Amino acid sequence: MWLRAGNFVDKVKAWWASYLFQGTPSFILAKKLAALKLDLKKWNETEFGNVAYKKQQLWSKLNDLYTREETLPLTIEEKLEKVNLRTHIEKLTLLEEISWRQKSRVLHLKEGDANTKFFHRMANSNRRNSSIESLMVNGSLSSDQGEIVECFTQFFKELYSEQQVD
Repeated sequence: MWLRAGNFVDKVKAWWASYLFQGTPSFILAKKLAALKLDLKKWNETEFGNVAYKKQQLWSKLNDLYTREETLPLTIEEKLEKVNLRTHIEKLTLLEEISWRQKSRVLHLKEGDANTKFFHRMANSNRRNSSIESLMVNGSLSSDQGEIVECFTQFFKELYSEQQVD
């Protein structure tokens, strides 16, 4: 949903660069993520607000126009407003659908699933799509899963290790 806002990625980059913390790399990462979470919550509230409530208000306005249209012909401005309301409702409906789709994935992660056939198909599909068949290791292409695992392990050990500065 947030990616639909044109300036989202730039805002996140700017926020991330503005956070200055001292400590170990893992401490700095945790603090930056916590600060980013707060900024994202504030931004979401100002950018989107309560989508369901906004949609409900627009439906109410649109229903008022339809009621008015039954008794008198609408003016040109009212007809334009009706078209704009419909367009805005469609956009909010799309945002709401995206939000619910994202929330449903989170619920699956938090609460799990009741061992259904659907859940197993999705898990297997995700595993197939997220596997690494081969990787360039030390200049040669390797498909040995043990070697790939060792390469990743070594990479992240080096990434998160601290170096002494004298």
